[in-house]
Amino acid sequence: MWEYKIINSSDAKRSGFLTGLTVEDVEKYLNSLGKQGWEIIDLDFQMDPTMPGGPTHFHGVAKRPK
Repeated sequence: MWEYKIINSSDAKRSGFLTGLTVEDVEKYLNSLGKQGWEIIDLDFQMDPTMPGGPTHFHGVAKRPK
C-alpha cells in the first residue's frame, strides 16, 4: 500500500530552508523529500526563460510505502 503527497513550489518556500526557487534550491527540497522516503513519480517544471537557473515553479506527486 502507498501513501501519496502533492508537492509544489509553495511547499518548498514554506519548508523554511529555501530562500529562492533556483534549480539548486529545488534539488535540495526534492532531496529532503527523498530522505523522508518519498519517491517523486511525476513532476512538472515551469522555468522563467529570462533568468537562467531560476526562478522555477513546479508541482508533482510523490509516493512512499504506507
